[in-house]
Amino acid sequence: MINQIKSTTMKQTDSTFYNTIQLEGEELKKARSKALTQDEHVLAFFRDYDNLGATPERVLRHFQIMEGLNENKWANTPITSIRRSFSNLSRTEDKFGNPITPKIYKTDTMVKGDYGKQIHIWKLCK
Repeated sequence: MINQIKSTTMKQTDSTFYNTIQLEGEELKKARSKALTQDEHVLAFFRDYDNLGATPERVLRHFQIMEGLNENKWANTPITSIRRSFSNLSRTEDKFGNPITPKIYKTDTMVKGDYGKQIHIWKLCK
């Protein structure tokens, strides 16, 4: 029966938070909720501003600049957290191995990132 479930939308039950620090109970619930919300914000960025593509660094900078205009707090968000959102949004399978439609994809185009290394540009799946 689990194999018959096919999800094309993000749900609270999706693995959006990688529990590498063994959180439990309410703390785990809050971390998963925050991760899901972040994924939704990243996806909204692509929907609203993706005409040339984006990198995780560009998305994080955008959120930090826009912070004064909304109630989200991005100042302490690590770049690895945004990269996690990119991974989540580009998944082709859910946690049960069922196929899902990715929301973004990595292009072959690369630019110099903030840390001097070449990084891929990502685009919204059309």
